[in-house]
Amino acid sequence: MAKKARKPSNKGIELNNRGVTAIANGDVDKAIAEFKAAIELNDDYVEAWSNLGLAYKHKGRFGDAINALEKAIKLDRKYAQAYNHLGIVYLAQKKHKDALRQFEKAIRYKNKFSDAHYNKGLTYIDLYLNTKDQDDLNEAIEAFKKATETNTDHAYAHFELANVYQTLKQYEKAIIRYRLALEVNPKLTEAWNNLAELYTKTGQTLKAQQALNRAMKSDPDSTQSLLNMGLNYLKDDNPQMAVREFNKVIRKDPTNELAYFNIGYAYYKMALSLQEQGKESSALTVFKESNTAYESAFKLKPNYPQATYNLGYNYFLMKDYPKANEWFLKTISIDKTFESAYYSLGMSKNMQGQNSAAADAFCKYVKLKPKNQNNLKTAKDLIKTLGGCP
Repeated sequence: MAKKARKPSNKGIELNNRGVTAIANGDVDKAIAEFKAAIELNDDYVEAWSNLGLAYKHKGRFGDAINALEKAIKLDRKYAQAYNHLGIVYLAQKKHKDALRQFEKAIRYKNKFSDAHYNKGLTYIDLYLNTKDQDDLNEAIEAFKKATETNTDHAYAHFELANVYQTLKQYEKAIIRYRLALEVNPKLTEAWNNLAELYTKTGQTLKAQQALNRAMKSDPDSTQSLLNMGLNYLKDDNPQMAVREFNKVIRKDPTNELAYFNIGYAYYKMALSLQEQGKESSALTVFKESNTAYESAFKLKPNYPQATYNLGYNYFLMKDYPKANEWFLKTISIDKTFESAYYSLGMSKNMQGQNSAAADAFCKYVKLKPKNQNNLKTAKDLIKTLGGCP
């Protein structure tokens, strides 16, 4: 039987606390040095051994981490934090069953241990990413709920629970949990962004803009906040303001293909509006702006079928059918299951009077069993008119 650990010296406690501060500041090497010094003074200092194990985990030294944590547990079999830290190490190694076993032990010795419940939830989320098993999500929900019941100020537990609800499309519950997380920690930029996304989805565009403004206030360099603000403007049918936000993203991150893509889409919306007003010349100019943005997105991400398809569709609307065909074929070369590319290629070939090529494209479209029933009926009707499948 292990002898009872002695109370650490004041100097040992000071060194341990300095190590904790160093970890919080991201200086893991300094933390390891401080914990080792605390242990050198007091070899049976349970908390220092446990903290040393966590520090080793941050460095990816999993073997050393496990040894340190097992030493802490040997010194005190009921020290819940050591089990919690050991579970974190196993989770980092994707050893989910071992991780869950350790979190359960932590909870057994400290029932109202919110961090252990939280980490248990993270483990089930990680499992779900591999299994896509709904039961894992349900277990995660219960764990995060327990974490927030035992500590109502656990911002990250609220946040992760909101993410699960968002995945399940339970938007009202997700909004509540994001708000609870942000009441505790208003600097959770990702929570503001996700909240804005939900407000946009539920048609609350003013609240979405307010949330995004808070996101940018909490992290002025967040390109995600700017992207979301632009998307919100698009949802609100304000493409000019959307372009402004997307250009801000590009100034901060010139390789952000999503920003270029969305600029392309915003200009497309403007061009359509001009066409509807009968301003064909102005629409043509704006379509070219859209194409330039889409081409930039494609250059940054060569396997971007939605960008190449949108390019083709723009050229189709511009009545430049050879260019449209080129981009529709490029889309199909990237993704042979891209239904709309076959349909639009058929329409473009048909406009050129290339009956056989049009029928071939429509036949390939029909074989994919597309969900768009109107387009499917049109394709089948045109196949008959064009003489049937080759």
